[in-house]
Amino acid sequence: MDQLALTDDVLALRAWRMPDMVVYQHADDEWWLTPLDDAVPLVRVNRAGASLLAAMDGQATVGSLLEKFGNRACGAGGETGRACLERWSLPRYSLCYYGAEVPAQDRGEARWGLLLLKIREGWSASTEFEGAGHLADFHSHDIATHKDHFEVIETTVSHLFREPTAALEGLTYGRLLAHNFRKLGWWTRKPRTIVEVGGGLGYVARELGKGLAPEEREGVRYVFLDITRPFLASQLELGKEGGWHPTGLQANGEFLPLKDASVDLIVDNENMADMTPVKLSRQEAESGRGATPLHQEALDWIRRAGLSLDKDMPAEFIFNLGPLRFLREVWRVLKPGGRAFLVEFGIEQGWSAPVKLPGHTEYETHFGHLRQAARWLGFQEKYGALPQFLGIKPDTRVLCTGAAYAIRRFCEAEGRPFAIRAYTEAEFTQTLGDMLPRLLGHHYHDISDPAWFGLGDFKVLLLEKPAAAPPPKPQIKDVKGFRWGGMR
Repeated sequence: MDQLALTDDVLALRAWRMPDMVVYQHADDEWWLTPLDDAVPLVRVNRAGASLLAAMDGQATVGSLLEKFGNRACGAGGETGRACLERWSLPRYSLCYYGAEVPAQDRGEARWGLLLLKIREGWSASTEFEGAGHLADFHSHDIATHKDHFEVIETTVSHLFREPTAALEGLTYGRLLAHNFRKLGWWTRKPRTIVEVGGGLGYVARELGKGLAPEEREGVRYVFLDITRPFLASQLELGKEGGWHPTGLQANGEFLPLKDASVDLIVDNENMADMTPVKLSRQEAESGRGATPLHQEALDWIRRAGLSLDKDMPAEFIFNLGPLRFLREVWRVLKPGGRAFLVEFGIEQGWSAPVKLPGHTEYETHFGHLRQAARWLGFQEKYGALPQFLGIKPDTRVLCTGAAYAIRRFCEAEGRPFAIRAYTEAEFTQTLGDMLPRLLGHHYHDISDPAWFGLGDFKVLLLEKPAAAPPPKPQIKDVKGFRWGGMR
């Protein structure tokens, strides 16, 4: 295992333990800590190790900690304080931070999020743009099983709300979709063919089906389309539990293997950030000439759809080519009068930023460009924030997601099940039972707090392909009093 050389420069640095760290007391003299990297075993410390961690308060230097704890047994297996100091600050552990000063300040508070981003970059050994094919390769070749993928690799909003929760008034994400689709009028003339793109493990389809009456599902063809083959078996199984008679296709959403005008409804939850990104230069954008055919394709989209680029254009920037390809395919395969429900995290203006995740990097979806392109294609569209679409009460208190990941590992080591999801305090207390009094450091957030999951960054785009003739009034309606923008 790698270790940090405790040079004179390092010894002069101050040490901070990571905030919001959850500690589990397994025995009278044994506490457990969770490294950031799930491949690294739990860190088990004794009372001296717990004291070493507590002493990392931003005032003590690494040198002073080495002098006090270096020769003492701090690990439950006899590891010395020196061994702890050599490893705990490494990216794969990330239990503490060594520096001359606390990470960058924002309104007087440490911006630990920036630090964690740097940690993830170091962990993935990649700070540069991985290339346009990186995401497709990861999802089509690098995922061998669906087991635990949405628990530890990329947790989605719909996965957090896959079980009934007080945060959604006792409903699930999928059942709320059924409720809202009815309110939108999308089941007044029920769709005959539904395609769910990137359906995760199938929970949305299961719960959507359970939220509909048997007669509302009768005669409806439900198709799962996913680039990751191992997910399809779970999607088909859970889809059947929801009352559907589903079929599945392995395919890339940017090139749908479907006939023109063959689909009534497309559902896409949190896939567009996984679609092809292109790194363009300012010179290419200004000249309209791409260095590669892929770059030229991106520039052609900008020109033809009249996409706006901010004046403060950097020397290089990420452009969401994949989501625009997908949007073009949605237009092609939808029947006249067909609709689409698209959800992803993203921005309305500016430049898409990378989000580092284990094994891959996703990119914010530029909804400003997506909406411009939708109107250019001919869609009627409405747009808004996902929490408002779902009607989530912003002051609902839920367990910190970072704490949930740590607690999952503790439970796994104890041989007990624990699923990552949105827990209210009462739900968490009931789930954890007698382990709860031995936990330290777990806490709750308002569900609207960006520190919980950043729900406010997730947007909904509702699309309708106008009927052939004559153009009717738009059928997309307001939901729960929230006024959606963009319908023209």
